[in-house]
Amino acid sequence: MDAIEFRLYATPVSVYSCKVRLALVLKDLEWTEMAPWGGYGSAAYQAIVAQGTVPALVHNGFILAESDAIIEYLDDIGAGRPLLPVDPRERARARALSRFIDTRLEPAARALFAHVGTGQRVPDDAKALLARYLTVLQELAGPGPYLTGATPALPDCGLWAVAKVLEMLEHELHLGLPAPALAGSATQVACLERVLTAHAIALQDWAAKRGYKE
Repeated sequence: MDAIEFRLYATPVSVYSCKVRLALVLKDLEWTEMAPWGGYGSAAYQAIVAQGTVPALVHNGFILAESDAIIEYLDDIGAGRPLLPVDPRERARARALSRFIDTRLEPAARALFAHVGTGQRVPDDAKALLARYLTVLQELAGPGPYLTGATPALPDCGLWAVAKVLEMLEHELHLGLPAPALAGSATQVACLERVLTAHAIALQDWAAKRGYKE
């Protein structure tokens, strides 16, 4: 498969854009990347990607949004190594973990963005909710080294991207929360460093523009 067929619409700060980049790297695929045409959510971009969101993948004229859908599509067409287990139960568990990260952990972290740069104390309930989801993730995670076993899979991509957000929030807001379960597994895959470093820098730049001072 000619990997140059893949075009990714993405933004530097987007967790889900980072998630898809990590999957593309794990699959050893090449891609071209573009910012949303006309800007995120613009009418020009919505004319290409109806949802107006990032990431979105274009493959031979086929346009697909939503990070899990993109990664599972790449699996389905045989692009690179699979990122979902073969066993039906393990496959379902990987999907469930990915959904939990996307619909519980990431939104709870993103809810704290409004406090960055304000100098105000994070409300206890917002902090408690994030702490609760981190505890649940710890309970859901397998024995490792990755969330679903011996090799990196779909939920790990989301976890690694969210972990960089949590690192930024910890630095900015001093939450005192533990790192998410098995987030450190990214260090075992050297090829991911470039993507994760770029994501961390983008988050730091965003925080700096919010007015944070060391």
